[in-house]
This record gives sequence, structure tokens and C-alpha cells, in this order.
Amino acid sequence: MKPENRDYSLSRRQLLKTAAAGSATLALAGLAAPTIARSQPTELMVTCGGGDWLELLKKAWYNDYAKVGIPINPQPYKGLAELKAMVEAKAWGQADIVLGSAGDAAMAQAMGLSEPIDYSIVDKSSLLAGTYDDNYIIVDVAASVLAWNTDAFPAGKEPKSWTEFFSPDLKSPRGLFKGSNQTLEIATLSRGIAIKDLYPFDITKALDVLQKVRDSIAWYEGGAQSQQMITSREVDLAMLWINRADTLVQDKRPVNYTPTNTVLDGDAIIIPKGHPNKDAAMKFAAYMASPEPQARLTNLVALGPSNTKAIPLCDPARLARTAMDPKYASTNRFQDFKWLAANADKLNAEWNKWLLG
Repeated sequence: MKPENRDYSLSRRQLLKTAAAGSATLALAGLAAPTIARSQPTELMVTCGGGDWLELLKKAWYNDYAKVGIPINPQPYKGLAELKAMVEAKAWGQADIVLGSAGDAAMAQAMGLSEPIDYSIVDKSSLLAGTYDDNYIIVDVAASVLAWNTDAFPAGKEPKSWTEFFSPDLKSPRGLFKGSNQTLEIATLSRGIAIKDLYPFDITKALDVLQKVRDSIAWYEGGAQSQQMITSREVDLAMLWINRADTLVQDKRPVNYTPTNTVLDGDAIIIPKGHPNKDAAMKFAAYMASPEPQARLTNLVALGPSNTKAIPLCDPARLARTAMDPKYASTNRFQDFKWLAANADKLNAEWNKWLLG
């Protein structure tokens, strides 16, 4: 997942459109308000970023949890380095829960920076394979999708696969995330590798794919930048994060995308190792793993649920804009977060060497 603040920006018009989404009330066993009221703390600090993304989280999750649990006090986004510093210093006043990337969650688990998830409290029975591990759960499903400018590629002329996207015969400028995460995976998929056989992938061969089109790549480092590049025709096609692509489509910009044959990631619940408020944090994790809050988020933004029981609770039209819609889901796969964490040093070293070469 991308190493930027998870700012899933929507236009003001899009926020007004989605603000009326349903808000089902959740009553989890063991989360009755009197029980929470007698426990400590009296609020939970959750790191999650700000802006439009925070407003979406309030509508989908936080406002409701204040009714069935305790108030959420949002904190600035924290990455892996900040989590490590917090745990080592026992600086618990910064956060009770880190809502971070699945990649960071896997790394935190490997580095001993997170608490094990108590699966006697958190129900994983309906969670999709690949969305949970010993120390984290993924609570929404994102994707990097093949997107194109419809002025450059009219209907019927659009690129239909990563193989076409990376073809040296295609002279169009193309946008890619300036990072190894997911960029190397889609380069591997362009070689005709079946998505089920993606991992472990050959780093050298993935870089060879990129090398053949190097002169036509325009790099982006953030979501807003990627949107600007494709709408302004700086690039004709791009790997976009699905929520970013969908926002452009809903705003009737000249962009379209396909949520198929791609890798999935998402936001994950991480409880810092040794945190004194881990019991209260675990109850919040149980809430986040449940279907109703996840469905509410999907009904607001193009991120799918990780809980299969949330699928029938989603507005079908909203679900169809995600990579978890039944007609797309079987063509996609989650990143192998454990393999990526184990090979992070090698991946980053080879990636940086290639970028500088």
C-alpha cells in the first residue's frame, strides 16, 4: 500500500452525494454501552489521517462507535517508523490504535511492534482469506487499477490488460506510483503470470518490464498528483488507486478504469505492542471486523469490505465500483503481505538501485 497519508479525497459534490448513505446501528455482544462506560479509557485515540478521509470514517465508523462503545479521538496518520518509535518509547499518549496500511501491519508484526489479535473477541469467521493474520485485521479493501483517459482511448480502444499497459509498442505516456509496492506486482502480471501464482515474484524480471517502457513513464508520489496527471493528459493511462479513479468517474471527468486482474490491499487495525489500553482497542477491532460498519464505508467510497457478510448489506451500485464486487473479486488477489515483509529489504534495495540506474 502507498506510504502516504491515506487521504481518500472526494470532491465537495461527491461528499454531498454520499452523505445520505445509510447508518445501521450495530449491537455487538460484549459492547453494550454500560460495560464500556465502566472501563478505561474514556476515549480511543485512533491514527487515521484527516481531511475528506476522516470525514468518511466519522460517517462510516466513528460516530456509530461512540453510541455502542466510546468516543473516538482521531490522531494524525502514523507510519511504521512512527509506530516503532512510539512502542520503543512507550509513548502511549499518541495513539491507542494505528489504522495503517496492510503492508505496515505485516511489517509491524514481523518486527514485534504489535499486539496479537484476540480472536476470542474478534470474529474472523467471515473475513476473507488474506485479510487477517496473528496481529492485524484489514477492515477495507483497496486496489491499484488500470485506468485511462477516455479522450485518449475512446470506448472499445481502451487498454484491457496490464500486458497492453506495459507494451513497448504503446507509445502513450503512462503514470505509475514511484514505489516498489504494487508497481512491481503489476509489472509481473504483465508478463502473463496467473494472478494466483504471483508470489513469490522475480524482482529482476519485473524491473525488466519497467525498463522497456522507462522513457514513457511519468511517476507520481501521491493520489492527488495521479488524478491531475491523467485528467490533464500528462499521461493517457495510469495505475490509479481505485478510490481515486472512481472519484474522477463520478465527477464525470474523462477517465474510466477496470477493477480486474489486480492486487488488493487495505487499511489494517494495529494495536501497539504493550499498550495499556489494548483491551479497549481489541473491542474496537471487533467492531471494525463486523459487517455493518464495513458496508457503511463501501456505501460512501469505492473501497470494498473484508467481511463477506457485509456484501449483501452494500448498495449494489456502490459495490460494483469496488474490486470486491462478485463479478470482479475472483479475478483479483490480496498481496502476500507476509512475503513482502520478509523480502522488504531486498525489494527496496533493488528498486532504489534501478531508479538511480
